[in-house]
Amino acid sequence: MQTSVRSDQQKKFENYLDNSIQERRYIKLQYFTDIHEFMTISTIALSINEDATKHEKMVNFNTGEQIPLSQIVRIDDVYAAKYVHIDDFSCDC
Repeated sequence: MQTSVRSDQQKKFENYLDNSIQERRYIKLQYFTDIHEFMTISTIALSINEDATKHEKMVNFNTGEQIPLSQIVRIDDVYAAKYVHIDDFSCDC
C-alpha cells in the first residue's frame, strides 16, 4: 500500500512539473545541491531531458541551471514522493 501511495505522489509531482513547463510560469523550487545544500529559488522550468552520462532525468531552468529530478524536493506546494517527510523550514522573508 505504501508503494502505491508513493507512486501516486510521484505521479502528482511529475504532472505538476509537466504543467508548469507547458504554462511557462514561475514556480517556487526547493532542491538539494550536489553537496546537499537545501536551496529555494523562484524560476521557470523549461524542459526535462535524459542525461546520457548520469543516466537520470534533468530539469532545465530559465537560469541556465540543470537540476536532477531526483534532487528536487518540492515545486510550489507539491512534494516529490521521496521527500514528503521533509518539513518546510525555509523562510520567505
